[in-house]
Amino acid sequence: MRRASLLLIVLSLAVAGVGCPCTRGAVNASPELRWWLFSNFGASKICPEMLKRGVPLKLPQFGAASVGRFFPSQCNVEVDDARKAIVMTASGTGYVMLPFTRRVGFYVGMGVEYLPDFRLEEDAMYVWGKFNRFVTQPDLRILGVENPVVNLATQTPFGNVATVIGNGLVASEIGRGFTVVRQDDGDDFALGHLDPPDKPKRHFETREGRVLLASDLTSVYSSSREFLGPFEVARDGAALYFRARVDGAPIRYAVVERSVGEHWRRQYETAQPLAAPPGALIASGAVAAGDVNLGFPVNRGTYYVVLENTAAPPLLGGALGEQVAQVAYGVEVGDRR
Repeated sequence: MRRASLLLIVLSLAVAGVGCPCTRGAVNASPELRWWLFSNFGASKICPEMLKRGVPLKLPQFGAASVGRFFPSQCNVEVDDARKAIVMTASGTGYVMLPFTRRVGFYVGMGVEYLPDFRLEEDAMYVWGKFNRFVTQPDLRILGVENPVVNLATQTPFGNVATVIGNGLVASEIGRGFTVVRQDDGDDFALGHLDPPDKPKRHFETREGRVLLASDLTSVYSSSREFLGPFEVARDGAALYFRARVDGAPIRYAVVERSVGEHWRRQYETAQPLAAPPGALIASGAVAAGDVNLGFPVNRGTYYVVLENTAAPPLLGGALGEQVAQVAYGVEVGDRR
């Protein structure tokens, strides 16, 4: 009987792969089947996906643009069949850029319980992680601050630094849960819960023959950087494509291999002065306000796209005179042109 049931499930998955609507309906109607599929096939993919690239950090007071990033470096997932839940333990480093404090680098570790689910649609698969509770409260440590008088207790207009980073950014973002929408031309990630047919916003239409790796809106403050990625390229003879709409201050860009980018990012997180990359550049240049469409020939590997606003910082660390670049971007991988 068990063998027959397993055979039925495997057959159902095979049919689902070619889009049979009857199978989609059966899977969507069965919470037990969805949990079995997720716990046996989906849970093991969470950490590899989690470790692939940085997570944008946002504050409602600053609108839809990210003001920093969190880069997980360790991840573990435990499956709780009784509760139909997963516990993800993750840690890593990141940075935020805020008025007065300026650049703040941090380490954070946490344990989060999610209630996962998914749904098969005709044009996409939706995967959800609904936040349930913190199993381990975020452990926050400051790695470096650009403003030497800032510490965890320093008050800002949004609360003290520990509250802003630990609760206002990391906890509140993680606490929104997530939605991943898998489509033929790439995966879209969004914090929070999206129901079909809603999808995360794409700032540019993905070109035919390319796969979308990331699309978002970010603020690059004066005398600061944004580390996009790392982005994995699975084959030789490919190209990374960077499409952007820049409003406000002009920016510079650099494309570097992952090991160079991570060394460079660690320098940034520890609030060292801005310096040249500690290794070879694959590409670099300047982008004025407006639209840009760039392509970078690359081979198999993993890469960062680093944006920099070279304008001088405002006086006394305040907002007066701040020159911000608002960058809507899309990063794709595809064949070389």
